[in-house]
Amino acid sequence: MLVDDHATLLWGLKRLIEGAAPEMELVATAGDPEQALVEAARTRPDIVLLDLDLEGRSSLEILPDLLQERAARVIILSGNRDEALLGQAMRLGARGVVGKDAEADVVLAAVRKVHGGEMWMSSSMMTALLGGLMRPAAPPPINPEAHKIAMLTVKERKIVQAVVHSNGAANKDLAQQLFIAEPTLRNYLTSIYQKLEVANRLELYVYATKNDLG
Repeated sequence: MLVDDHATLLWGLKRLIEGAAPEMELVATAGDPEQALVEAARTRPDIVLLDLDLEGRSSLEILPDLLQERAARVIILSGNRDEALLGQAMRLGARGVVGKDAEADVVLAAVRKVHGGEMWMSSSMMTALLGGLMRPAAPPPINPEAHKIAMLTVKERKIVQAVVHSNGAANKDLAQQLFIAEPTLRNYLTSIYQKLEVANRLELYVYATKNDLG
């Protein structure tokens, strides 16, 4: 089955299969995702040549459903070399990728190989895909406040959490909740203010809320 939203390319693939590959039978064509699913259910093809972009929608949305049809094997027709998209297609179960600029004999070879149970990907696309997989992932963004927060002791973190949930309670009441003396609480707060570079409990509350310390 051929699935592509470009009528000219669909016509060319149809003529190619009917004229150059007598052992292959074209059972259906489709130009959009919904028609593709209907035709796949009706004809239960062995191989589906699937355009990656169907009328502005990613055909990966329907890939799992296509694979359920009599264990059909899907070959992606790709007009670009988006490594992330091609990698996702392979992870979802596609058995091959063929560029839309590929020669006719390459397209037929891909169909034969995949039908025989093998995988297919051109050397250039394999290089691009492997390059994306081997490229080190970008490190996660670093919270500029992480160094300050890391300086807090476990006890100081608990006091910060108590401040966030105290609803503005006085130091005396907050100290009782923490089972410490009020002067001890003031000492802890002074240390916390210095480490986090805030001036008072209100600024500490705002800082803690912004940085998920509560």
